This record gives sequence, structure tokens and C-alpha cells, in this order.
Amino acid sequence: MGRSIRSEAILQEIAEKREIFQLQAEKSKLFDFEEIYGNSNPIVLEIGIGRGEYIVGQSLLDWRYNYLGIEINPERIDYTLRQLDTERHKNVRILNLYVDSSIIEYIAEGSIRKVCLIHPDPWPKRRHQHRRIIQHGFLDVLYKILDERGILEIQTDHQEYAEYILKHFKARDDFKPIMGGSTKIPRHGHIVTYFEEKKMREGNYPVYISYRKAEFRE
Repeated sequence: MGRSIRSEAILQEIAEKREIFQLQAEKSKLFDFEEIYGNSNPIVLEIGIGRGEYIVGQSLLDWRYNYLGIEINPERIDYTLRQLDTERHKNVRILNLYVDSSIIEYIAEGSIRKVCLIHPDPWPKRRHQHRRIIQHGFLDVLYKILDERGILEIQTDHQEYAEYILKHFKARDDFKPIMGGSTKIPRHGHIVTYFEEKKMREGNYPVYISYRKAEFRE
């Protein structure tokens, strides 16, 4: 009985928070972020929220930004929703969506300040590498949705995937490296995720990759 009541309470909590935090995508209808967040603050887009560590923590640290997390896994969304506070996380929204180049059907060009991909699936087998999210076509779309000051940050503990990503950037002239493009030193205020901590215990340390739109000038 006690477990059943607890489960019902959890489901009720998730349902209530879903009404507040989770967006619904409509085919070919762009999100109006100013209406959604109630302000014109820049948007940080996290693709693949995992257990929610980044979007839950970073959104509290920097209220100058609004945060949008996109995740295909419903269980990860529910886990993240339970961590969000209705008063403290008013600058956070979650979207259940498979991310590929069609993202531009929902997110307007020039509407995102930063895109973060934290440990995207490396698909290490050569025959599966066409499934990697980092492809030139997808980078073309990210370039379009980023605003003129736009930044793209990627984190991976898979060395070959890091080299693959850097090779893609070096073949382009629309993105320019930040501080050399890659480092193994985490950024100031870096939030360590469960997956990152697990991999580091196994001896796999992340590579932090940062690029910005080429036309940006300080």
C-alpha cells in the first residue's frame, strides 16, 4: 500500500510538472520563445539531457539565459522533471523530440545563443558512423538556428569521435574555434554529469570542444 501511494504521488508530481515545463511540438510551427519564457533572454539548447544534471544545475547558476532541453527518452524526461522546481526553474523547458536536421521546423533561424551536446552517442563501429549526430548537414542546421553570437559546445570521452568532430569543424569556414577548439580542461563552473563521472572512473576523460559562428566579432 505504501509503495502504491508513493508511486501515485510520483506520477502526479510528474504530470503536474509536465504541464508547466514540457513543450509540445507541432509540425512546421516555430516556437515563440519570448511568449514561452515571458522574456527575450538568450536561449541555451541542450540536445540530449541525460539525467538532467546540466539543465537543472546550470539554469540556476545563470538566470541571464533561458534553457531548452530536448530528449527522446521519456524516462529521462520524467527523471529531469522531478528535479525541476516550479519557482526556481522558470527559465527551463523540456521537449520530447527526436533531434535531426528537421529541428529547424520547430526552432527559428537565429533564435539560439548556445547549443550543448554532452556525451552524444559515439556510434564507434565504422558501419554505424552515419548515425552520429555530428554530420555536415546537421552542422548546417545548427549554424542556421544559432544567433550571430552563437556558440556550439560538445563534450565526448570517445577520442576517435572527438577527432571526427574536430575534422568536421576544420573542413568548414562558418565556425571558428574558441581557445583552439578543444581542451581536456573543463570550463569554469563545469557541471559533472553521472555519465561523465562514471566514464572518468573507468579512465576515460572528456574532450571539451567549443566553436562559434565565424562572423562573430568581440
